[in-house]
Amino acid sequence: MSIQAAVHLKEAIERKREEMIRLSSTNHLQSKEVIDASTSLDSLINQYLYLQINRKPATN
Repeated sequence: MSIQAAVHLKEAIERKREEMIRLSSTNHLQSKEVIDASTSLDSLINQYLYLQINRKPATN
């Protein structure tokens, strides 16, 4: 994956984080909506970390 993919994932992580915060301010933390957002956020973070770990170093 490219640097653009990493940037896209970082943006998606930030949007999902904001959504989860917004949901948690109007729902209890164990509500389905908050848990679903948290699970989705975890998945995005895992994808981003996998990308970072497996990214090939730039060659000169």
